[in-house]
Amino acid sequence: MNEEKRSICDAIFSAIQDDIRNLCDTEIFTQSTFMELGEFFYGKLINSVEGATVDLINTVVSVLNKNSNQAEQNEYYENLCQVLGFELLPKEAYDTVCSKFNELFVTKFNSVVQKYNCEINRLRSRLSQTKSDSDAIKEKEASLSIVRDITEDEEKLYCLSAECNSLRTRKEMLEHAFHYVQSVMGGFCNLQDTSEIDYAIRKTALAISKEESECIRNSYFDVYKTCLEIFEDDIERDYMLFFKVKIYTAIEKANKKYHEDFYKLKEEEAIEAYKEYISAIPKIDDLHHWRTTDASKYSEILSSLIEKYELVDDLKKLINTSVCLRKRKTILSKSIWQYENKEYEIFNNLISILIEGLFADYLKDTTTFARFTRMTIYEDAVLKDKIRYLAESQSDVYPESTEYFMFYFNNLIRNRVAHGRYYSNPSTLNDEIFAKELILDLCLLVHMFVRTSETERMYRFVHGYQAYYQKLIKNSEHPSYGALFNDMIGQKIVSEYDGIRSYRPMQVAYWLVNPYYEKIYEQVEDKSDLLSLRDEFLSKEFWEYVYERLSAVKRQGYDYLNINREFSSVIKALFRCNISNETKQILGKVNALTNTIFAL
Repeated sequence: MNEEKRSICDAIFSAIQDDIRNLCDTEIFTQSTFMELGEFFYGKLINSVEGATVDLINTVVSVLNKNSNQAEQNEYYENLCQVLGFELLPKEAYDTVCSKFNELFVTKFNSVVQKYNCEINRLRSRLSQTKSDSDAIKEKEASLSIVRDITEDEEKLYCLSAECNSLRTRKEMLEHAFHYVQSVMGGFCNLQDTSEIDYAIRKTALAISKEESECIRNSYFDVYKTCLEIFEDDIERDYMLFFKVKIYTAIEKANKKYHEDFYKLKEEEAIEAYKEYISAIPKIDDLHHWRTTDASKYSEILSSLIEKYELVDDLKKLINTSVCLRKRKTILSKSIWQYENKEYEIFNNLISILIEGLFADYLKDTTTFARFTRMTIYEDAVLKDKIRYLAESQSDVYPESTEYFMFYFNNLIRNRVAHGRYYSNPSTLNDEIFAKELILDLCLLVHMFVRTSETERMYRFVHGYQAYYQKLIKNSEHPSYGALFNDMIGQKIVSEYDGIRSYRPMQVAYWLVNPYYEKIYEQVEDKSDLLSLRDEFLSKEFWEYVYERLSAVKRQGYDYLNINREFSSVIKALFRCNISNETKQILGKVNALTNTIFAL
């Protein structure tokens, strides 16, 4: 092959890897066979790459799909589809996506919105009636009789005030939930723009057609389906969220156990073990029934839930080891001691206020990395504002906790205690039940903080990093260089029972070298792991390894690693660290090579 043809083949190769792979033209979704689809792509290549011919495209396809033997031109067409990663015809995927879109975004969404509007109108009507009843008592003609008994009117006003607060809280919760649903559904595309809808459907169909796992293909719309179903349930059962918060931690324990069992047992055995484990979690409707009809039974069930799943024991362990809550460990531990020793009145008053402080810690922790670019603190924020800031900061705060603590907990629990409207009554089970409900609220909060706050994730990232990869990697390669390289280019995925996530390269770099994070780390753990990993990260040897990996990318001719652009900023930032001249020299070479790759 002469130089001119080689140059054309290189251009064809680049076009396949970039333009053709990302093509989303309407015509793609009209091809009925892979042969027709491949022929369509061949036409695109001939029209877009100067000098491209069927024979030259065949040559490139043969190189890209080395495991295939093409005898007929139709086989080349089909093999190009394999090179592009198609598992399913885009036409079939498109029909499925259109059907799902109409089912969820049109039919189901409109039905749920109608239910929402009806419930909001009902609440408005009840609020108006409550105000009228309250005004009637206040405007009643005054009696100046010295023997007048105001007990009845006073009690009615207190009851009407409580009802008004409850109705207003319910309305706020539903309005907040509706805005959340709108944001989730709007994540698909701008639902007011038909052209954007059509493009989003095509992009989704293209992604599904290239997905190997049938399970993943079938779950593309699950997030929208689940969101609508939960909101619909929230509308129909006004008690649903209250009890969901109470059983949340037990369900999370079940999910974690299933995740672990899935890798140790057969799939059927793991499923059976999961079903048996969650069987002791009471149903939401049953909890509601017992709470409203049988206080003794309800209290017994809450105790059984807490004991069966060892929720208080787990809570104490999390508080004792938490990074985010390290400054409140003592007061939290004392509060739990009050609960365990049945000092319910003290516990109820204390924890209702202390929870607001926990949100302050969580907000400060969650916005740590953001403060390096914008120094903002929220020292005067009330509880609602704290939670609102958390939601706006795109933290991983659980949607259920946002709605519950911002409205129900704040309006009906925190304010009742803080404003002196909570009175103990030892002769009933009310204090004990209230304490059990609050301890379950606390279980959810502490669990959420430990799983999602930035410093907790920083600690989990650093602690035992090198030891883990030394145990995992047994070949001649340095055990942790590959993982650290993937962290720096933004391509390492962390899979845990409660989600799959990745971290920004610059954020990881800050965790490793910034003194602010070091001070936090050493408050809860000896920092030898951190210092050892930092030395490795700043070593000449690691960056020589990086240079070799990037050189392989350059030789290939395109960025098959999909390197995060922030990697370049990390390299430049490291020149400010205390590193050797040799490390600076190799960093300079890595920086130049990275720029070359980004220009490919």
